[in-house]
Amino acid sequence: MITTNKKLTWFIVITQSVLMIWSIGSSILESGPLSAAIISYGLFGVYILYAFITRDSTLSRLILFGLAAGMMELFTDHYLVDTINSLVYPGKEAMIWSSPAYMPFAWANVLIQLGYYGLLLSKWKGWPMAAIILGLAGAMYIPLYEHLAKDAGWWWYHPNAPMIFNAPVYVIICEGLISLSLPLLLTRSSNKGAISATVLGIICGLWIYLSALIAYWIGG
Repeated sequence: MITTNKKLTWFIVITQSVLMIWSIGSSILESGPLSAAIISYGLFGVYILYAFITRDSTLSRLILFGLAAGMMELFTDHYLVDTINSLVYPGKEAMIWSSPAYMPFAWANVLIQLGYYGLLLSKWKGWPMAAIILGLAGAMYIPLYEHLAKDAGWWWYHPNAPMIFNAPVYVIICEGLISLSLPLLLTRSSNKGAISATVLGIICGLWIYLSALIAYWIGG
């Protein structure tokens, strides 16, 4: 069963803080794509190690959910990079299709964090209210990450769509829609196992793609 506990809550908060501090530092130092790969692989490895040592079923399922969604997100990246010519990666790095090789893990890390907060909010307020709160939070949090990513040289966007700082408006809408879905998807898997978490991650990945299409139609 997917549950929340104080120990895991603190672990998620600490690892999210590490990710944000690393992103800020990389932005200041203009570190380039290598620093994105290091934090993405490293943080995902830490999540796996913690889940293995503690036998925490909640984190284990969040890992499966996040990785499945992250792999599916490659289709969305391809749409943003090659179809609408909006997203730009430096290219001097290992790639999977149109994306850096670390990108599924970067997405998994963010979805693990936001997904866990979605579970906490659902436990507190129920999933409908949790979806609204997390949707608004995601629309604010992830664009900040996009801003830092540009200065760090991880990725950026062509100014061929309305922008707020370094993030296109459609990306902000898209991230809000993605975050909105997490409480519903994760509470649906609360009494099921690893296969359910993986399938729901795939559904989340499909929703990420659909969200990008909807968001670009609205704000692109």
